[in-house]
Amino acid sequence: MINLLRYIMLRYLIIFMLLSVGLSNGAVTWTGASDTNIFNGGNYNGLADGLELGPNVTISDDVTFQNATVTIPQVSAQQRFQVGSGNTITFDASNVSLTGGSNDGVGGAPGFSLPNGTAGPTIDIIGGSSFEAFFIVNGVYMNVDGTSSATLAGAGNPVNISTINLETGATLSFTRETIPQFNAEHLSKLTINGLEAQEGVNFTIDALGNTGSIITAIPEPSVSLFGAIGCALLFLRRKR
Repeated sequence: MINLLRYIMLRYLIIFMLLSVGLSNGAVTWTGASDTNIFNGGNYNGLADGLELGPNVTISDDVTFQNATVTIPQVSAQQRFQVGSGNTITFDASNVSLTGGSNDGVGGAPGFSLPNGTAGPTIDIIGGSSFEAFFIVNGVYMNVDGTSSATLAGAGNPVNISTINLETGATLSFTRETIPQFNAEHLSKLTINGLEAQEGVNFTIDALGNTGSIITAIPEPSVSLFGAIGCALLFLRRKR
């Protein structure tokens, strides 16, 4: 319970700091001026001079997508939208989807690895966003807030040397990873509100068709219990 409260306080502190600095520090923002293609440099403001954006090309800045409709198209081979280690991709009130049979993803440059190793970029999915990619890779820490959802469509290892945190209310879907496959391959890469993921304690898991699974972050029993006790005490006090 103490660890959960510390996590919540830290989360709000981070949000406050981000709001304080705004979009400074050379942040890149999505405009969608050309189309919905995530790899098209014409859709962004703030890209470094001379940077020709494309698959597996590193953006060494934070990137913000707000109220955006974004597609990850099929490109040659299997590639990714990529930012540098220590940078953050924020999807806020946005919709990101695969198109054209895409098997491409989002991640960092090679050489980064989680949960063991050096962290790469952060992906923050907030504000009711819906995020779909084939995979995340190379040290990504992906956080999904309680109003948002994420879907990974790849089979094999769609959470590739990366980790995911779900806040209460968030959902995480695997199109081609069954419940046994999730438990064997990805459970150790998942946290709920910064804490160890425990089925029936802070998350539920259900089948998604015949080939997939869906994880939902739920309140821990202790949190729900304290809330119920608080409501009961308030009711009794008012009754008196």
